[in-house]
Amino acid sequence: MRTTERDRSLVSARRGLAPGILMIAAGLLPGCRPAPDITVAGSYFPSWMASLVLGVLGTILFWQLFTRLGIDPYLGPRALVYVALVILLTLVIWQSVFRG
Repeated sequence: MRTTERDRSLVSARRGLAPGILMIAAGLLPGCRPAPDITVAGSYFPSWMASLVLGVLGTILFWQLFTRLGIDPYLGPRALVYVALVILLTLVIWQSVFRG
């Protein structure tokens, strides 16, 4: 098949429109909202940081509970279990309290 001059001009016109359409679409996306902040002693901290601190503290409480119940030695690789527990608690707190 042979390409005609008209086909070439349509292809070049489409290539010229693509960056413009992408820029308009990027401007209309609602991804640029500010993150929720927490004021602590006059300073602003992101909510994920507070959730992480609460997740670590919650994991320490669970560690003490597991130790008192006697199930701590029977957990799988402890480093993996407690890191996963920190991540789980952090994400649950962040989503439920701060609406992430």
